Amino acid sequence: MASTLPGMQPTPPAPTAERRTSESLVDRDSHFDGLYRTKQNLRVEGIAEGEIECEGTLTVEKGARVKAKVTARNVTVAGELEGEVTCQDTFRITPTGQVEATVTARRLIVQEGGFYNGEFRMITEEPSSREPSTRAADLRTEEWLARLTGAESSTRQSRDEEEEEEEG
Repeated sequence: MASTLPGMQPTPPAPTAERRTSESLVDRDSHFDGLYRTKQNLRVEGIAEGEIECEGTLTVEKGARVKAKVTARNVTVAGELEGEVTCQDTFRITPTGQVEATVTARRLIVQEGGFYNGEFRMITEEPSSREPSTRAADLRTEEWLARLTGAESSTRQSRDEEEEEEEG
């Protein structure tokens, strides 16, 4: 049996991976209304309203409802989300997710079955030179779709023809 000398406290256990990746939780029986700040991940199973500032990943579980102004590194929605979202990295909507929001993020992923209604603004790095950009966010929609389908040259050609007709 180990004993501790009088006046000495046992050494606390070293942090584990589980502790370093802890997660805050608004459980399914809870309703939060106000400002919620966390440096960790946040999982919402119940109802959250107001403002959420999450330095990790915000996960809105199936059956959960969030109506808030949200700032997070990543957001995954399997329940309902309404409001304004600023996401430093990836905003993901799963097949059961329903989103009505203005979203600003680096990446948007909507899985088949997921619902998104709102405005999306893509975060892009500032170009280092004034060369024409080939990023999807910098292209007209028809040019971007044409590149995806391999029909870029015909789209560009038809647009050039339209411009010539307008000038002539």
